[in-house]
Amino acid sequence: VFHAAGVVDYWRQGVERMRAVNVEGTRHVMDAALKARVGRVVHISSTAALGIHPNTVVDETFSFNVKPQRFVYGHSKFEAEQIVLDTVRRGLPAVIVNPTTVIGPRDVRKVSSGVVVEVVKHCVPPLIPPGGLNVVPICDAAQGAIEAALKGVIGQRYILGGENMTHVQLYQTIADVVGCGMKIRAMPRWQVSIIAALTDMLQPQTSGPVPLTGDRLRLEAQSFFFDSSKARSAFNMPNTPLRVTIGRTYEWYESMGEFEGVKQELDEHGACKYCGRVRYCQWPPATPTDLREAVRHEHPA
Repeated sequence: VFHAAGVVDYWRQGVERMRAVNVEGTRHVMDAALKARVGRVVHISSTAALGIHPNTVVDETFSFNVKPQRFVYGHSKFEAEQIVLDTVRRGLPAVIVNPTTVIGPRDVRKVSSGVVVEVVKHCVPPLIPPGGLNVVPICDAAQGAIEAALKGVIGQRYILGGENMTHVQLYQTIADVVGCGMKIRAMPRWQVSIIAALTDMLQPQTSGPVPLTGDRLRLEAQSFFFDSSKARSAFNMPNTPLRVTIGRTYEWYESMGEFEGVKQELDEHGACKYCGRVRYCQWPPATPTDLREAVRHEHPA
């Protein structure tokens, strides 16, 4: 059994639903698996369950270290892991995997691969948070989860990660791959503090979820870097180049019609209809044919 259900929500009013799914949902799945005497369970957690450790490359020995209200999503994943480990002590053969930020095709809700769409649609602000993250291609993470089912040690966790990089590096790499000549800069940390405080003041006045919260902005100003050497030495995980994954992600969104009308809108109005930002690169971006050539060149079959 692969338990992959979860809710990612940085809006404080979504806490109850997130806990119901991430924590109590995990409890129900583990209890049912134990009762059914399932041969192996792989609980797909998140590196968010490991807490916040600035300026540190985190491995599986780290644990959640901040107040729950400061990182509600991460704490919900931490609680879920404790439920899994408790069920392991009761006899369930379960393994935990902790993917980092996953990018790849078929991210319908644009949970993390949406950054590719943002670049193509010109919806990236000129200044972004100064933090960093670890990015893993979806095919690598999926293979790691399968390997965990076959080779993982019961009761242990494995970080499924790829490349550590800053947010600026990620957005710039995406722009380079899709042929968009944007130049991104990091927001000064003092500016992050001011905007986060203003967002906290305005959020209670809204009646629904907002696209950015103060908590999320503060988190994105941190560097979430991870060491995935344990999983890579224990499992047969591929090491797909990030540029190849970005190309495949662009191709998939393009095939789904995600970018239909974007070029025309920019040509007609000189600005993005989604954010109003003036165009800053030549269109069209790299064609799917160009991307396929790049994929074959960088990652031959």
